[in-house]
Amino acid sequence: MPVDKVSLQLVTQLMEKRGWIELPARGTSMYPLIKQGDICRFVPTEAANIRKGDILLFHVPLGNLVAHRFSQCVKRDQQQYLCKGDTNLAYDEAIVWDQIIGRMTWIQRDERIIHVTELAVYLWGRLVLAVPLISLCLRMYLNRREGIKA
Repeated sequence: MPVDKVSLQLVTQLMEKRGWIELPARGTSMYPLIKQGDICRFVPTEAANIRKGDILLFHVPLGNLVAHRFSQCVKRDQQQYLCKGDTNLAYDEAIVWDQIIGRMTWIQRDERIIHVTELAVYLWGRLVLAVPLISLCLRMYLNRREGIKA
């Protein structure tokens, strides 16, 4: 989701004021857990509370908001976080703490709320990170469904 600096400040201020923010999902990078049009709720988080498999909301230098799955920390000049969309074949460019806005707590699809603490959601997150072939199969399926040649 593209955002300018003013919009990013508004998102951050709203998160601080309310303690959460809800944003509509766009794209297919987190399919099938998150689908186009789902509403995702994010809450502020601390670095110590981030766990492998969590879905983080962060901003990238191009001005986009991204919600992808956290995989691991790497230490270069400073602590960096590696995230990846479930259907993406490669990791995102590493991010730093200042880029992280929050952590997802639930997804609303139609009238249903899917909490990230549900066992099936937890297991899916661990599985998709442990078996990269799943991402490849999902991407091939989505490309075929959308009529894109791989």
